[in-house]
Amino acid sequence: MILVALALSALVFAAPVNAAASVSIYGYVDKTQYLPGDKGTLKIWVYNDGDVDFILKNVTIEYPWHYAYVLEGNETLKDINAAILPRANWTVQRTFTVPTDGRAVGGSITVRVVTDRITKTGWISINVDSAAENLALQNMEQLTMLFTVMSVLLIVCTVIIAATMYLTVRRPHVTWEAEEKPK
Repeated sequence: MILVALALSALVFAAPVNAAASVSIYGYVDKTQYLPGDKGTLKIWVYNDGDVDFILKNVTIEYPWHYAYVLEGNETLKDINAAILPRANWTVQRTFTVPTDGRAVGGSITVRVVTDRITKTGWISINVDSAAENLALQNMEQLTMLFTVMSVLLIVCTVIIAATMYLTVRRPHVTWEAEEKPK
């Protein structure tokens, strides 16, 4: 009897167990590599891998080529207010453009998720070709054309020099004869 009374009092005074909210962030971009000026698509999943539901408040997306003082392109999706049940997800698809002004670098896209219970940050990798490598590959056709023109000019100049030398050697020699002096 005493044991039963102790067990009941323990249940009465015990704090309720709160299940923890847990968020996972997944995503990918539509290409394996981008060049400056390319357009791309980013797909993000916010997955509830916890035991309780939560309400998604906002999602902030920051690209690696945007700095704190240059915020264009970064975006925050506000007032989402979507309830995400355990083992369920919320998805979004966003488009972006890789800048052409020298800021285009690869790295990680930062995704920050704010819910009513937890805040979580995730990273999605993105590869961007550097401008120097890009220019070298784009101008290869022009370089080939330049070498072709130079080769043709070299052959033409060689033929002109050879013809000049040939004509100089084969030209009739002028012989000077002494004039007879009048008597």
